[in-house]
Amino acid sequence: MKIKSIFLYIIFVTLFPVSLLSKEVILIRHAKVDLEIKGWMTAKKAANLRQNYDTAPITNFAPDTVLSKLPQILADTVHTSLLYRSMATAGILFDGSVTYIASPVFNEFNLPVFGLPLVLPYKGWAIISRAAWLLGWSKKDIESHKDAKQRVQNAVHYIEELAKTNNQVVLVTHGYINRNIKNELKKRGWKVKQNEGKKNLGATILIK
Repeated sequence: MKIKSIFLYIIFVTLFPVSLLSKEVILIRHAKVDLEIKGWMTAKKAANLRQNYDTAPITNFAPDTVLSKLPQILADTVHTSLLYRSMATAGILFDGSVTYIASPVFNEFNLPVFGLPLVLPYKGWAIISRAAWLLGWSKKDIESHKDAKQRVQNAVHYIEELAKTNNQVVLVTHGYINRNIKNELKKRGWKVKQNEGKKNLGATILIK
């Protein structure tokens, strides 16, 4: 009887992989952007670079190498933001084998550069600007931290609605918003299976 049970279990697992038995969310960060951001600069130059980042091309990469580090992609739809680096990465990764849906709810947070009479590396401006933004500073017509937190809630609600009828939800988006989506999903009972979404073309995977 025990041997029969083991045999039936093996058949079941073979026919129905874990990815089909549980819900899975795959958050992939976009490819590296092909934009020179080295050197020291004023706040004005940093702001210009920040703006150019949203329209700059991505660097070449081997999609098979990226996909080999992911679970088997069973989803027939991939969700992206409206930003070029997100859509371009998804297009190269999946090469028309899926349907693409782009939504601004998955756009990266648009952090304005906090102007100071200093000359700093771009990373320095990014750190200062993020800290100021988290403390409540923003500019007119730019998403505040409070509004961004609400957008994350909306994004996670959308993902969970998709997961009701899809065992796997795949997104190609951005590092900072992915981190916030991951944290909110964890609060809602999702477990982190892989946490490599901080680096370009890395993925954070959650299951439930």
